[in-house]
Amino acid sequence: MDPVLPAATSGSLFAIQRVQSGQDRFQRQLTTGRTAESPSTGDARAFVLAQGLLERSGNLSQVGTAVGQGIGALQAAGNGIDAISRVVDQLKGIARQAQAASDPAEQSRLEEQYNTLRGQIDAIAGDASYNGVNLIKSGPDTLSIGAAGIDVDGIASDSAALGITAASGWSGNPAGIEADLAGLDQAGLALRSVASELGGSTTRLQIAAEVVQTQAAIARQGADRLTAADINEAAASVQSAETYRQLGLAALRNAGESQDAVLGLFTRP
Repeated sequence: MDPVLPAATSGSLFAIQRVQSGQDRFQRQLTTGRTAESPSTGDARAFVLAQGLLERSGNLSQVGTAVGQGIGALQAAGNGIDAISRVVDQLKGIARQAQAASDPAEQSRLEEQYNTLRGQIDAIAGDASYNGVNLIKSGPDTLSIGAAGIDVDGIASDSAALGITAASGWSGNPAGIEADLAGLDQAGLALRSVASELGGSTTRLQIAAEVVQTQAAIARQGADRLTAADINEAAASVQSAETYRQLGLAALRNAGESQDAVLGLFTRP
């Protein structure tokens, strides 16, 4: 036969168990910072909604990373265009020196210098890569950010694409030098156009990155509002529960002492 506890003792035990359960719950909140770690340890609906928001935040963060990589590729291309533009300016300077020179030998020397420097254009265009994407080389890549639905076509900016051919026959040939200078002017215009295109695409991606980051932050904040614990409140509740638990234990001891006293009245010799 199972023992039957007195009503006072049974009530005290029940109160202690209830207080202990609450204390454990608030202690978990202090440890995890969450009101629910799973559907079974808190508001199941809030937990599921929070998990959905966290998943969305994670997906958006991945999109943001992809967009950031795209910005890096555009900036690498832009830096390449800037460097090529400086080379074109140097080529113009050499051509003007040859134009002003009266010595055919000097013109030939400058022509050789011009052609050597011209080779740097292709080297710069070929090296303007970021994470395997080169938007200005001969046969440029296309920047594709599928997660964001963004595609940016590259623009070839090597010497052939810019129409900068090797200098030839400068010695005693002012017309040939003038033709090369005209070609460099056209190349300069083309480079400015490419720089503008790249700058516009960079701005578009930067705006997209800001939007994605904002949306990811909003999703995280929404998840926090659903399941984040109030640490101060949880700490106060743990302390309060401990006080009630101690009072319950004291009541249980008192109930036991009272029962012993009553039994003693009937068991005295």
